[in-house]
Amino acid sequence: MSAPAGRLAVLVTSGRFQPATALVRALHEIGARVDVADSYELSPALHSHRADRAHVTAPPASEPLRFVDDVARIVRDRDIDLVVPSFEETFFLARYAHRIPAPVFTSPFATVAELHDKSRFVPLCERIGLPVPATVVARSQDELAAAVAGREAFVARPAFSRGGLVYLTNHGPRAGESRIEDCLPTPDNPWLVQDYVEGDDACSFSVAREGEILLHCPYEPTIAAEGGWSIQFATIDDFGSLEAASRVAEATRFTGCIGFDYRRTREGVVMIEANPRSSAGAFFAPGAWLAEAITGLACGLRVVPAGLRRQYDAYLLDPHIPSGPPAAIIHALLTTPDAFFDPRDVMPSLYFLTSRRHWSRAARDEHVSVGRAFVDDMSWDGSPMPDDADEKGAC
Repeated sequence: MSAPAGRLAVLVTSGRFQPATALVRALHEIGARVDVADSYELSPALHSHRADRAHVTAPPASEPLRFVDDVARIVRDRDIDLVVPSFEETFFLARYAHRIPAPVFTSPFATVAELHDKSRFVPLCERIGLPVPATVVARSQDELAAAVAGREAFVARPAFSRGGLVYLTNHGPRAGESRIEDCLPTPDNPWLVQDYVEGDDACSFSVAREGEILLHCPYEPTIAAEGGWSIQFATIDDFGSLEAASRVAEATRFTGCIGFDYRRTREGVVMIEANPRSSAGAFFAPGAWLAEAITGLACGLRVVPAGLRRQYDAYLLDPHIPSGPPAAIIHALLTTPDAFFDPRDVMPSLYFLTSRRHWSRAARDEHVSVGRAFVDDMSWDGSPMPDDADEKGAC
């Protein structure tokens, strides 16, 4: 079944990732026919009333070629005009884009890989004049031990990581959480050792096309889980993030969704990392703004105003994710809207709430954090991807 003549047909992937629901709703708002895919059939966006069809695919991380060919099959069968990744399946879709008979809303693989790799993002920022912490790259455990020795305050993490899920530091509330013996830097996935930067955390979410930022949303975490990722977040006035994001986008001719993490200091903004994918900021953007930026209908820059607040109620209610004292959690639940909840589209919020049990069980069975279990089979850690010389499944 194809979309009616003139109606854009879009496929959003990684429907379990929270912002995927925002993407689906936004694209539907401008009249697109939206399909959604994920390897987990109870993923929230797959059950949105704004989705025309849901698809279950192979997991991107463990079966990348099968995943990409599943996407290609959906594109053919459903006459898809545009594929919009929401999480790190971006890297697999970019790497094997030639197998997919429709445009993928992302930059070439070399570009997104450079941005995702923190050991390459740091020199990129230095080349274009953006401040970064003093950095040493360690490619073995011995190099890691040498890099942290004698540093008064440091932060270390894998070059391919996200959300503070793996973290080594001797400073702040997470000091001593990990030991050097627990860390395994490799040439494919080295670790960065950086001076700890005093300041406040901040983020931004942008949509860009060919190096031009069309949508920008500066925001900050107001409640964070122990792993460092946001549970509650609020939009703020621009603090220099638009200029920083614009410089990176222009330098890389970036196309796609992209998020940045920063530290705000007395001296100004310090770049921490780039995530070439969607992020929580997508929930703040008016649907038409977000969809028009993605589909190329936007004319010029739009900036999301300050003063908006959202949260993930399911995380606040999850006993496996410590997020503050009970009184603060109750206050948050009573005063701040859930990012997922929409009275005209209630199923994603219900599926996100119930799916937490699945990911909690998976974390317990695999002896990893809930966050790690949630992203493991749709993330990329820099490992070489399989050769696709056998083109039997290619399009």
